[in-house]
Amino acid sequence: MEFENRIKKEMTEGIVRAILEDAGYRVIDSGIERVIRELSCMSGIDYLTLGYPDAMSHLPDFTVMDREQTQKLLVEVKYRSQWGKELFEEIRKQVEIFGELVLVSINADPPNHKGYNVPSTYLRCCRVRCLNGVYEVQLKFEKDNKWSHYWRKFDDLHEESLWWAMSPLEKVFGLLANRELDAQKSLKSAIQALSGILK
Repeated sequence: MEFENRIKKEMTEGIVRAILEDAGYRVIDSGIERVIRELSCMSGIDYLTLGYPDAMSHLPDFTVMDREQTQKLLVEVKYRSQWGKELFEEIRKQVEIFGELVLVSINADPPNHKGYNVPSTYLRCCRVRCLNGVYEVQLKFEKDNKWSHYWRKFDDLHEESLWWAMSPLEKVFGLLANRELDAQKSLKSAIQALSGILK
């Protein structure tokens, strides 16, 4: 991995970890580069020659649990300076292996024709699953002034509205919603910390 991309990956994962831990979640590193630290200094070619099984090489970045350990989410974190639908293709194999995970994504240059300047402009998430061989993304929509979620087949998605159809973090990670004011401050601080890699 190139040095600049490694730095962006580390910053992005660190900020998502800090947000979730601040809300009261237990965040456990589960990505292969965290489990086997020596891999982080290897080139992609060297890494491939090791021949790790698919399940190991596609481990999500985090396992996130509430304090009581009654809720568990597998979380993959991605930063993109140019965000697009292909990001979902990148994680498809992970989803096929693990069944369901939460994609948390930071978009350095989100579509923002309304001029929003809130943390969720740059940081969004959604559940992604493979159910009976069908790859699906959980998106949000508004009806009668209420937000609801529904599952859509990946093949039916249109990129132009996809970013805004994903959810703010507090809609998936409920503990953030329970302390919304503090969570918004944390999210705002996180986005300010990332300002050097955002456009």
